Amino acid sequence: MSSAAANRRGIIAVVTATAGFSCNDAIVKIVARDLPLGETIFVRGIMTSLLALAFVFVLRETAKLHHGFNRLVLLRSCFEAASAILFTSALLRMRMAELSTIVLISPLIITALSVIFFSESVGWRRWSAIIVGFIGTLFVVKPTPASFDAWAMLGVLVAFSSASRDLLTRQLDSAIPSIVVSFTTAVIVMCAGALLGLWEVWRWPTPREVSLIAGAAMLLAAANYLIVIAFRGAEISVVAPFRYVILIWAGLVGFFVFGEIPDRWSFVGAALIAGSGIYSLHREQVRAREAARRAAEPVPPVPSAIGATIAPKTVIHPKN
Repeated sequence: MSSAAANRRGIIAVVTATAGFSCNDAIVKIVARDLPLGETIFVRGIMTSLLALAFVFVLRETAKLHHGFNRLVLLRSCFEAASAILFTSALLRMRMAELSTIVLISPLIITALSVIFFSESVGWRRWSAIIVGFIGTLFVVKPTPASFDAWAMLGVLVAFSSASRDLLTRQLDSAIPSIVVSFTTAVIVMCAGALLGLWEVWRWPTPREVSLIAGAAMLLAAANYLIVIAFRGAEISVVAPFRYVILIWAGLVGFFVFGEIPDRWSFVGAALIAGSGIYSLHREQVRAREAARRAAEPVPPVPSAIGATIAPKTVIHPKN
């Protein structure tokens, strides 16, 4: 497949995936209004786990299921479970578009945490983008006594939890199949829903609720699979910016299903977060290209006055 064709496939996949995520969120928001939160997550977790397990058998990865007990895989799954509970809790009390906007600061948090935990080099341009992104978050959260939404802080916690999950994903052994990670995650999220249920009064879900949750599980599984397709073979710099399309999907679904209309400050915040995220990604790609170019350039030896060869001095390039 040509690069252009792979990029087109990746763009279509990520746009479709973001639509799936938004529809899943809407269904969960509808069901969790009547069904306890923990029970909703638990029932969806059962269905998602069964779907993931079926793919484990289809892909013939059953011999590698023991990787699910890997410490990093389990820790990653715990962060995903925390994100699921916090996100759904906030979703019941916030507009979909505003919550999705806050969660999208996650890539900026990943950049900041990479400096702290992995000593990655981040220049002033990307630090500026991070600051602008957090300013955008303030426009959505509105931290003033008159308009502060405490539930929006759960969205910020979701962003940090998601960033931690993604950083752990980078550290996973490549020998661990993605479907095993997905299956383990689904099981841990299911268990988290059951644990939350200790503080709830559960009831038998109606056939309608079971059908809706089943639909949400299939949408979630399909969206996660499409995300994998989107970033395999395609150029990240081309595909990644399209993840911000979820702001459009969340806005449309929220408006047509729940009659939600974000205020003007939320639109301003969304623009700042999306813009800073795309710019940060652009700077990361620029640094990668410059590093590759410098590595490909041969450095000639420097002759000394007496004919000996002196190794060239190391040139320190400015940060981006």
